[in-house]
Amino acid sequence: MNSNPRKILLISQVFYPDQVAVSNLFTKLFERIAEKDGYRIDVWCAQPSYTTRERQPKYLNHKGLNIFYLPSANFSKNKLWGRVLNVLSFSFSVICKLIFSRSKDLILVHTTPPFLAILVIAIARFKKRRVVYILMDIFPDGLVRLGRASLKNPIISIWKRLHTKALMRAERVITIGRDMASWVMDEVPGIDANKLLVIPLWQDERQILPIQFEANPFVIKYKLKDDFIVQFSGNMGFWNDLETIGKAVARGIDGVKYVFIGDGIRKKELLSAMGNKTENAIFLPFLSNDEYAYSVTACHCGLVTLRHEALGMGVPSKIFGIMAAGIPVLAIAPKNSEIALIVKESECGLVVEPGDIDGLVNSISFLKENGEVRNRMGLNARKSFEMKYTTTKGVHNYLTLFNELL
Repeated sequence: MNSNPRKILLISQVFYPDQVAVSNLFTKLFERIAEKDGYRIDVWCAQPSYTTRERQPKYLNHKGLNIFYLPSANFSKNKLWGRVLNVLSFSFSVICKLIFSRSKDLILVHTTPPFLAILVIAIARFKKRRVVYILMDIFPDGLVRLGRASLKNPIISIWKRLHTKALMRAERVITIGRDMASWVMDEVPGIDANKLLVIPLWQDERQILPIQFEANPFVIKYKLKDDFIVQFSGNMGFWNDLETIGKAVARGIDGVKYVFIGDGIRKKELLSAMGNKTENAIFLPFLSNDEYAYSVTACHCGLVTLRHEALGMGVPSKIFGIMAAGIPVLAIAPKNSEIALIVKESECGLVVEPGDIDGLVNSISFLKENGEVRNRMGLNARKSFEMKYTTTKGVHNYLTLFNELL
């Protein structure tokens, strides 16, 4: 063991044992990095409140990771007031701990919760510590675009100015898509292009492997083998276009069944668009990681969506699970989005513009009727995934960054 390890501090509200997208991404990534000799990884996170609410000890060594569960509330995420209290209590704990910390570890912070990185970067600058800022989602601009906030609101205006300063002051700014990098360059023209990097998201290649549809335990359990299955799995969040999907479901296509796994703020939009046409749809809650590995392969095509207003604001990570499964991707997304670029470059699916209900229905029918094309897209999806989007590739990308900075 290296007696003088390179020290890295990850600040993330969600982490192990929560099993949501952001938690899974960073838990898997840093588990692998911790296996490398010469690195000490500390994690400051909140008490879990998503897939479990079992309170954790103050400190836990998990697969070589030193996890510190800071004092924080862990109310159910299903209540707005609960989520707010969870965020505020965790943020307060981070600020206090950072102010009194004497460590000079390289800090990694991301956009969950949205405003915490601004505070962390400001304190770190005062304490002469370097911060790598990972943009998973863009706030408050995304909320403004979606009409959920206004630049006339003084809080939003101040938040936006402070966020611009945070982007300028970070040692490195990581974006997860090319469209997001373009937004940063447009939003902060003075930013040093050399400190702006695009590092795509990743998925665990050990967890998700292609599997024969008929032999899939998930297919057998939910009696799916006699239908053409179209699946949406994950958070039904701000960036998603669920209305287009719901209206396509309402149209009805013979022999097609839709499986929706997860929940979120836009689920009501989906159900409203479907009307009473729910007989050809199955709704399931969020699944554990083990169940997810089977569920994501239990379909003939996987849906991933991004609203027009969300271009450059985020990259739904569910696309990489679909690709890992060797399943064709049916993307409802703007043509210049990172999602659309990935699908076109990899030749692993079809792209439909948000709001194009006819295009979505026709694409589903095309995939249903053309098994050879569908199989080729699935093979291309897995091939591209193995080349660019595995956890192993993510580890390589971040170790390259750390070797440059440490």
